[in-house]
Amino acid sequence: MSVLFFGMIIALMIVPCRLSRNRAANGFGLTFVFVFRGAPLLVLLFLIYYGVPELPIVRDTFLWHAFQHPVFCAILALSLNSAGYLTEVIVGAVRAVPRGEIEAAHVAGLSRWTVIKGIIAPNAIRLGLRNYGNEMIFVVKATSIASLVTIQELMARASGVYYRTYDPITPLLIAGAIFLVLILALSSFMALLEVRLSPELRRKAERARPRAGKTAPGLTAVDGPSLPQTPGTGR
Repeated sequence: MSVLFFGMIIALMIVPCRLSRNRAANGFGLTFVFVFRGAPLLVLLFLIYYGVPELPIVRDTFLWHAFQHPVFCAILALSLNSAGYLTEVIVGAVRAVPRGEIEAAHVAGLSRWTVIKGIIAPNAIRLGLRNYGNEMIFVVKATSIASLVTIQELMARASGVYYRTYDPITPLLIAGAIFLVLILALSSFMALLEVRLSPELRRKAERARPRAGKTAPGLTAVDGPSLPQTPGTGR
């Protein structure tokens, strides 16, 4: 969860650059996305864990106390990689907001902050929610590479069991099952949230909801005409 949080914070700082008409700011945003979204995550993790601590600005300063911890390096690498994707998710969602609504708000005299808070942000959250869910799932699966920098996460525990028992199948199957349960829970939560935030999906779900126990007058539970019953026979 910390990776998703810090990744979102970094992305929200880069999004204004990507949306800016200033060429320098927009170029900086494009460069950030190109580097941290395009670089392989494993390469990024190794560079931050093995390479950055060797720089004098890190080795000879207080930054060394942070970069000597593998957990910090893994969170930083995953957060930067996630921020590269999330930046484009947010930018795409903002650009997909109907321009007519924004223009109508400006014509009505609403302030820029009110337009962002009341129109752009709610629509962008709804439009980008599915892609954000995909990014959450990717981050959960990407945590498995943290074991390569000595972090005892799920895959590292599974490997430890394998080295002790020489059973390569059972621990990996259990680790895979745990990942599947986590991803299923995330997918279900994001699908439910998408329905709650999307009026058209909510109306569709309400129409599809079975109306148990509610039958029209003169119809039976199977929507057929009621048949007269013979007294004393129940037929």
